[in-house]
Amino acid sequence: MTAVVVSSLFFFLLIKHCVIDLWIQSLLTYNQKKSIYTSLSAQVHYVQHGLGTIFVLLFFIPWPLAILFGICDYLAHWHIDFLKSSTQQRLGIKSPSKGYWFLSSIDQGLHYLTYYIIILLVS
Repeated sequence: MTAVVVSSLFFFLLIKHCVIDLWIQSLLTYNQKKSIYTSLSAQVHYVQHGLGTIFVLLFFIPWPLAILFGICDYLAHWHIDFLKSSTQQRLGIKSPSKGYWFLSSIDQGLHYLTYYIIILLVS
């Protein structure tokens, strides 16, 4: 992959992330319980990320790899969000405190790292 293609892939994965993490998540009318490891309501959010990643990757790589990396993103998103939410709950950090924004910054950085690793593996 050329530098332009790799940069474009990263850009589209970030746009996907913003759309799902900010806009689509805000439309959900149920209360996500991300601090509960097996929460079905939170799983909907994680599946959306996996499917979104598959959709973006289908324009760049063969579909079996797109599905594989979509599953990887689903699993990564699940565990990153679970760790953030369970840490927030365990430490009693309230939104929008400084601690909340610190945890959110780590959370988002780990999501971006996930996309970076996916790109390293597919390029």
